[in-house]
Amino acid sequence: MANLVTAMLAFLLPSHAFAHKRNFVWQYGAATAFRGEREYEPLLTWNAETNEGEHLTEFEFGITERWTLSPYLIARKEQGRGWHLQDWKLTNRFAFNRFRNNRWLSGVYLEVIRDGGEWELETKLLLSRYGNGRVWNFDLTAERELGGGHEWELEPHLGYSQRLSRSLWLGWEAFGNLHDHRYWLSPTVVLDAHYRTRLLLGVAFGLNRGADTQLRFIGGFEF
Repeated sequence: MANLVTAMLAFLLPSHAFAHKRNFVWQYGAATAFRGEREYEPLLTWNAETNEGEHLTEFEFGITERWTLSPYLIARKEQGRGWHLQDWKLTNRFAFNRFRNNRWLSGVYLEVIRDGGEWELETKLLLSRYGNGRVWNFDLTAERELGGGHEWELEPHLGYSQRLSRSLWLGWEAFGNLHDHRYWLSPTVVLDAHYRTRLLLGVAFGLNRGADTQLRFIGGFEF
């Protein structure tokens, strides 16, 4: 009986109750997980032109109402090789203010990556606005390899997502790398398959030379 009531509530709750869930595949939102929430997220990215891929295994934990901690394992498939475990990373996402419908929510993201024997640092400035079945998002990413005089690379992301029904969202994402001047545009589809399960799919079409077409799938499974 308790499970039935929980499912009915999840079905009837307005969209802002799920604001902490992903609406985009190529960027992060400012909303953090609820305190005590746990989620498993497989993330597969595939380069259709080079036949290479990356699979991330993420476990997301809501430490407080404004702090989400996520360890990842990274597996890659490169040309001429099979899938192999590459390395790991650890991310922290912090929200600066409490969630309010139709108000801008701001936050930051800090990630430490151990990749192929090298250390990398990635930071993000996050701005999101949720309300009336719509999500607006801005993600400004700065990343660099540590040591060796490497430069910072800036990657701006813009996103919009519209709720079409209780379980279906449709949106667009635009993003690029300002260091090597590659830019993409991607439609994004989000499906709430279950009140504890969200599936996302995006196909990023390159807008200039060197920007290969990429596909990304993300699953979100609360446990």
